[in-house]
This record gives sequence, C-alpha cells and structure tokens, in this order.
Amino acid sequence: MNLTSKTPPPFDLSEVQHIERIVIGRYQDNGQEDESWMMAQIDKLNHCLQGVPKGLLIGKDVSFKLIRHGEHTVVAQQVAYHIGFKRKPLQM
Repeated sequence: MNLTSKTPPPFDLSEVQHIERIVIGRYQDNGQEDESWMMAQIDKLNHCLQGVPKGLLIGKDVSFKLIRHGEHTVVAQQVAYHIGFKRKPLQM
C-alpha cells in the first residue's frame, strides 16, 4: 500500500487578489460583543479556510486592552486574521 501524501502547490503571495480581515475577541469595554457575534466570526473564519476558493492565512494581529471597572482590571483581547485569496469569494 503506497501512502504518498499529495502536497498542494505552493501559494504565491503575488497571486493574492483579495484579503479578508476577520476579527475575533472582546475589545469593547461596554460589552457590545456577544457570544453569537464571536461564533459567527469563527464560522466565517472556518469557511474562509475550508471553503471554495480556499483561503490561506497570511497574517495575524493580536492586541489587548486593559479595562478598569472600579477595583477590578479586565484584560480584553482580540485577534485579527488576514486571509488571502487568489480571487474574491462570491459569498463575501
């Protein structure tokens, strides 16, 4: 039994025609982001990475903000994923 792995051809950044930025995380101190919004963003990210045309993660930004509520300090974090496509997907 021959189990050779088929590797996809390399993704050349010069072929990227569309970049989708997807932000996931909490960053507002007034609590406007809710769980359903974050789950929708995660679903969108998964669709971009697994759908047709298939995107490739070309960058990631991580940021955080310290929010003070009286005596308490809360760290809010968000991650912005940059997904590159050879052409713009029809669903976006």
